[in-house]
Amino acid sequence: MTIPTPLLPLSNSLSALGLNADRLFFAMNYQFTPPKATGLKKRLKQNNKAIDVDIACVLYNDSCVIEDIVWFKQLRDKVESVRHQGDSLNGKDRGEHALYDGAVDQEQIRLYLDHIPAHVRYVAMIVHSYNQQSLSKVEAGEVHLSDDEDNRAFNINLKQLPRDCHCLWVGSLRREIDEWYLTVQSLPLVAEGIEQAAQQVAHELARALPIEQPTVIELSDKR
Repeated sequence: MTIPTPLLPLSNSLSALGLNADRLFFAMNYQFTPPKATGLKKRLKQNNKAIDVDIACVLYNDSCVIEDIVWFKQLRDKVESVRHQGDSLNGKDRGEHALYDGAVDQEQIRLYLDHIPAHVRYVAMIVHSYNQQSLSKVEAGEVHLSDDEDNRAFNINLKQLPRDCHCLWVGSLRREIDEWYLTVQSLPLVAEGIEQAAQQVAHELARALPIEQPTVIELSDKR
């Protein structure tokens, strides 16, 4: 799968979206989906595990260099301004309340925007299938961003993603002078893991940086 050249997505301030910017929740829920390998894959026992979906937030500086990754291997950033609430391995292992249609998100990352270090300019949100299975093969599933009053900025249905998509750059938050802005990307990535996905997002963010024009110095021929 190749990464398509994305159309420039629109960005909105969190206030324009009606969100309380004190604390945001990037969360994921999906229905437990057992393996359905058939034919050669079944004989070779490939992808013979239930689908395991993970979410992550990646922090970048002004130059789009990775400062921190919050994911199942590291549940907090250095100052604990971004906090992962715990990993689900199959969509049903976190109790009866954390099921797809339950009252609690199976995986959730809390973003305390006022406490994110000043040198962090971007926060990217990523969803990834740990076993490289297509995200759209879940029985049902979605990722969303909301505030502490459950006002939702977006809701992405995993079933509607491309059939070959196992990793998605969901969107990013960008710090400006006045406030934070949200851009929903929904861009499939070819990364084998979250760390590689973070590098691909860094590349895409850097591509969007304005190009500094060289300073032209006019020389006079007067003596």
